[in-house]
Amino acid sequence: MRREVTRKMRSFANLETLLQDVRYAARSLRKYPVFLAVVVFSLALGIGANTTVFSVLNAVLYRPTPYEHPQQQVTIWQTDEAHANSEMPPPIAEMSDWKMQNHVFEDIALTSFTESATLSGIGEPEPIRVQNATPNFFHLLGVKPILGRMFLAEEMHDKSQAVLISSSFWKTHFNNDPNVLGRAFNIEGVVSTVVGVMPAGFAPFYGGKIDLWPPINAESSRYSARNDHWLMPVARLKPGVTLAQAQVEMDVIARRLEQAFPATNKGVGKKVVTLHKALFGWAGEALYPLLGAVAFVLLIGCVNVANLRLPSKG
Repeated sequence: MRREVTRKMRSFANLETLLQDVRYAARSLRKYPVFLAVVVFSLALGIGANTTVFSVLNAVLYRPTPYEHPQQQVTIWQTDEAHANSEMPPPIAEMSDWKMQNHVFEDIALTSFTESATLSGIGEPEPIRVQNATPNFFHLLGVKPILGRMFLAEEMHDKSQAVLISSSFWKTHFNNDPNVLGRAFNIEGVVSTVVGVMPAGFAPFYGGKIDLWPPINAESSRYSARNDHWLMPVARLKPGVTLAQAQVEMDVIARRLEQAFPATNKGVGKKVVTLHKALFGWAGEALYPLLGAVAFVLLIGCVNVANLRLPSKG
């Protein structure tokens, strides 16, 4: 009991000493506002820079992609054996081969990055942003229209097509009219009919403005020449399948395609990468050194503050 009382008395004494030190430091800093400003600025600069960089790291590297089953989503790139680090989109026609021959993917879809197009038929012609996609792309990500339906692959034609519009496009061009389904306009001279409206916040992988999505039919004869390399494959692994297993499967398929199409697939391989790494892998190479740099700035600031001396009273 006596030991407990003694321990508590020491704790109170330590707390009182700490409070005295804090009061003394506050009085001293008030006397020298320039010194206080230097201290605050040095620490604020280092802490602010570290917080900013870490926030970016958290957003792009540590958080999973905002789609359904993000751990199962991967991309598939074409590689060249003569150039070990080469990665490029594969031919559109190969998606059919992959679907028939693989045993590791639930589904495989194709999408483009955002592209510029010209809208006409609704007031004056204007530039808009579009993203081409196969119909199963949205289901693979777990996204559904808030109005209407998905388009179909067979709704892509040379002179007409069905399109999905973004919620922002719906608001700015149709004032959120619930009767927008069936409305038509021209995209690069192609008659485009609205069949669905996508939810707010659904955007391209890298963010940015998006107005609408036209369909891509990977089975179309226009892609049979196997020389169209402009769409990014996105796939979902079957439950329990690892990235390594998917890579082994795609290596086997690549060799089959090399034998079947030697003119286009000689020395061509396939590389399976997680969707998160494909989208944000660059960030680690750029941001980790930056985080180290700003952490060093904070360290320098702390050292400078520790080495500062309050001006003498004389």
